[in-house]
Amino acid sequence: MGRLRSWLAGIPQRFWFIPAIFIAGAIVVSQALVAVDRSALTLPPLLEGFLFATGVDGARALLSAVASFLGVAGTAFSITISVISTASTSYGPRLVRNFMRDRNNQIVLGVLVATFVYTLLVLRTIRSESDDGTAFVPHLAVNGAIGLGVIDVFLFVWFIHHIAGSVQVDNLVNGATDDFRRAVADNWLDPDDERIESFEPPADGGAVVTLGRTGYLTNVDVEALAHDMADVDASARLLKRVGDQVVGDEPLALVWPAERRDAAESRIRDHVHVGASRTTEQDVRFAEQQVVELAVRALSPGINDPYTAINAVEEVAVGILLAVSRPDTGTILVDDAGAPRLYLRLVETAEIVDMPFDHIRPYGAGSRIVLETLVDLAARIRAAAVDPTIAARVDDRVDELLTAAAGQLDTRDLGALREYVATSRSTTVVLPPAQP
Repeated sequence: MGRLRSWLAGIPQRFWFIPAIFIAGAIVVSQALVAVDRSALTLPPLLEGFLFATGVDGARALLSAVASFLGVAGTAFSITISVISTASTSYGPRLVRNFMRDRNNQIVLGVLVATFVYTLLVLRTIRSESDDGTAFVPHLAVNGAIGLGVIDVFLFVWFIHHIAGSVQVDNLVNGATDDFRRAVADNWLDPDDERIESFEPPADGGAVVTLGRTGYLTNVDVEALAHDMADVDASARLLKRVGDQVVGDEPLALVWPAERRDAAESRIRDHVHVGASRTTEQDVRFAEQQVVELAVRALSPGINDPYTAINAVEEVAVGILLAVSRPDTGTILVDDAGAPRLYLRLVETAEIVDMPFDHIRPYGAGSRIVLETLVDLAARIRAAAVDPTIAARVDDRVDELLTAAAGQLDTRDLGALREYVATSRSTTVVLPPAQP
């Protein structure tokens, strides 16, 4: 049931879902308007004054003209995909993913396709006297097609503007930053929750549970899994984290007591979901990597755009500062009686802090302005961190930056960078922890 619920919950996120809704709506509306025309109901005089009445040939020509607009839109969509694919070679495959999951793009495609379906269904109802002896033109439905054609033109112009903006680097960075911030905010267990504890899991024993299929771990139904473990009176420890690859019969979890393995295995498999690729829904590491990758790609010799790298470093701070400003949390879910039911593997704050420094340093060591931005990031982390070990950790990362820069920068830039680091450390203001 867990996998079925996950599949059903993912349907609204699929690219075809919104267009399918619009197509269904077009079918219903077209048949309803044709039925009104067939019923010969008397329309309000004001509405009749706005209706455009035409003959059989004119109605068919109008509907054919509106329907032909889908060909123009299809060409535009094809060119758009080509542009996005080309741009993705510079700034990563997130461009294509963003295009596919953008609701605005789905709505535009839905309206255009729905217009085509609507005109086809109305067109088939038009009859001339030579067809069956009785002419029929659904004037209300034909006018509806004209209205849809006007809407299509406005949507098409807006779509070109929207796509032109969506491939801009600033928008790419902002979109990746939003995913990172949301992932950090959503995937954190409140230490004040009585169901969350922190202690060492059992060191030995336990029966191995496998997933039975291959893919990347995309999400875990934490609450439901802990509840099911309580139902079978077992404890489970996940050996994999969201974002890890699971291969075939590779160990996924351990279950105590071992004799309850069979009962627990089906529930674990039901609430642990895999996919063909990583997602940002629960994968904090992947969400952060999306922002950091923009900086790494911008520093490649083929692009050589340090200012985009600076922008990415400044934006990644949004999620990092949120992570370091919160107290450490437990990783164990317990039941009402305090018995441990689910041992989780969460992304540690130290990993979140290290990623931009470790990933960007090899490529940005020769750019003083990029290194200074990383120094600024370290100062912001040092000021916001509630854990003093994090402050010491970023100091170590800055020292590593200086070591890497010593072999890349000239004497003047290296001296200026060292002075910048000293000033940053001496002027950092550490705020006291917020009072509860």
